[in-house]
Amino acid sequence: MACCWTKLAALLLIHSSSTFKLVCHFANWAQQRTEQGRFRVQDIDPSLCTHLVYDFATISHDNKLTGNRRNEGVVYEAFNQLKKGNSELKTLLSVQEPSTNEQKFSQMLSTAANRKTFILSSINFLRTHGFDGLELDWGHPGKDKHKFTQLCKELKYLFDKESVGGGGTRLMLSVSLTPLTDVFTLQHYEVTELAKILDFISVKAFDLILPKVAAHHSPLYSSNNASIDYIIQHWLNQEAPTKNLLLGFAVHARSYTLSTEESSPGAPVTGPAPPGPYTHDMGIWSYYETCVFLHNASPNWIYSQYVPYAVKSGQWVGYDNKKSFGAKVTYLKNLRLGGAAVWNIDMDDFSGENCHQGKYPLISHLKEELKEELNNTTPIDPEIPQTTDRPHSVNSLATGGSSGKVDPSCFKNITVEYPDPSLCRGRADGHYQISEKPPLSYTCALGRAYVTECPTVHSRGGAAPRDRLLLSLLLTTMLHQCCVYR
Repeated sequence: MACCWTKLAALLLIHSSSTFKLVCHFANWAQQRTEQGRFRVQDIDPSLCTHLVYDFATISHDNKLTGNRRNEGVVYEAFNQLKKGNSELKTLLSVQEPSTNEQKFSQMLSTAANRKTFILSSINFLRTHGFDGLELDWGHPGKDKHKFTQLCKELKYLFDKESVGGGGTRLMLSVSLTPLTDVFTLQHYEVTELAKILDFISVKAFDLILPKVAAHHSPLYSSNNASIDYIIQHWLNQEAPTKNLLLGFAVHARSYTLSTEESSPGAPVTGPAPPGPYTHDMGIWSYYETCVFLHNASPNWIYSQYVPYAVKSGQWVGYDNKKSFGAKVTYLKNLRLGGAAVWNIDMDDFSGENCHQGKYPLISHLKEELKEELNNTTPIDPEIPQTTDRPHSVNSLATGGSSGKVDPSCFKNITVEYPDPSLCRGRADGHYQISEKPPLSYTCALGRAYVTECPTVHSRGGAAPRDRLLLSLLLTTMLHQCCVYR
């Protein structure tokens, strides 16, 4: 049966988009770290990512784009000199508010004159320092979301106008979104409109909750709303263009100090774990610091969430590894997203000395996973885990081995993806059945539901598109041949 699932996943990936962006963020404060944690511009591999984003610039009191640190011009120059090592590399400058107490974005957005001042200063700043574009990183526009969208429209218009007027290639424009996991906060952005304007949108699909219990901060699925799938599906349901959405990947881990002997997910904690020796943030560890912790630790895999965690000496850490990155790449490919965005390049094991997996082990693996579909290589084979996860009350584990109810009178049954994304949300891979009349049997694979039906009969979700029917017919034939052989 394993070969059947391998062919299923491979065919789905062949059918997906063939080019993906890999956007990597560089934190300018990483240059101030000590010893092994110090990360400078010259430590960046220019061939690793398709885009590099410098975090971060800010907005001055007179509504102009300005640097966040003194004498940053030298660092900007070195950053943009990286393009000499990769002619395809694009660089962007991120603009943020230094603290939540400042209201510089709101002030700048408040009038058309302020916005124009910001836009014109941005064009001059970016051209002066050699950047290829601007990224807006404002956590929660809230009541200013309409003005935020208007700013993006005006930026795009003047970027277009400047390039036609002799400025050269048009400056790129992107946005980083910081979702919290409730619908109200997700609606703080007009994502559908933004996606039509921007070159791409990077979704920070991590730090989704700051819990009072041990929990992973970037699960693919979860029983609550704090998951990648919940966020992405919410915006896709609003018909946001998938090709402009980039899934955010976190290189850092979230760690906690346990308050009892209990250590499974959901265990009570006293608060964040002590800071790592190089990054010095409470409860936030780089991947290279996590690798040191993993020595003699007890690693575990949360099957329903596709993420790992580890426990040692009363400390609990939820992190990402190559396996969880692979599952998330499969997810973004199946949804035809535009690629991946990484925070931050300096949090990976850039020297290769702590994890002993080579330089930049996570980002390098992410890059290869994004390229795999282009080479028609076999993706990660979805596993059928043994788990204690319980189905929802309306569902029960199916006893049959079929992925759906086969119509014996049908000439060619086909396997198609079921249109309801909630069927497999938070579920382990395996066979399930909805207790209704007639009952629906389906199979979950990496969070997607598949049923087998006759193409001449309308399914519950409507007729499948022609290209998907053809793909599924080919898929079914290969599955049949594989399973008959076995």
